[in-house]
Parts: sequence; structure tokens; C-alpha cells
Amino acid sequence: MSNKFRTIEVDAQTADLLEARAVARGMSVGELLADIACNEGALPAALAEMRRGGEGPWSPDVLAEDARRLAEFECTRMGVPWDEVKAWMESWGASNELPAPKPRKL
Repeated sequence: MSNKFRTIEVDAQTADLLEARAVARGMSVGELLADIACNEGALPAALAEMRRGGEGPWSPDVLAEDARRLAEFECTRMGVPWDEVKAWMESWGASNELPAPKPRKL
């Protein structure tokens, strides 16, 4: 049985980002997109069950809080770029641990 393929157009910058993230995770761009879309087949069984039951990160309260925070960000544009958060987290426990990054207008 062969897969049916479809073309989805994105700008070059987005394509480069998707390709880089897929390579970093050892998967194809299609697999990455399926994972991002919460393909239950890509989730561990316990998480897939939580998603089906609307529990954990998929609970109504958590989703409402996510929506509230996104709306707040869209209004204020205050945040911390991911590369700064990642560098901070990677420094945890090291002798030269970085201070938490400060939110700023993005």
C-alpha cells in the first residue's frame, strides 16, 4: 500500500526551520508535523489516553489558561525568546548557572 502525498506551501524561512527541527529530532518533516499536530500515534500511550480524556495538558482549565496567556502575549508582546530560555535551562546545576532571562517586548 502506498502513501498519498500532498504538497503544502510554506515560506522558505518556515521550511528551513521545519527541516532543521526535523533533522535535530531524527525524523522527517512529515513526522515532525504529525507530532506537532498531536497525532495520537506519535504520542506515548499514557499521553494519548490523557488527550482522549481531556486531562492533563488537554484539560479545559489548562487549555483556557494557555489561551489566556496567548491573548496576554498578543496584547503586550512581552516574552523571552526560546534560545535564551534553552540556554538558561541547559545551565541549571552547572557552576556557571545563568540567571533567569527577563521578559521583554518582542
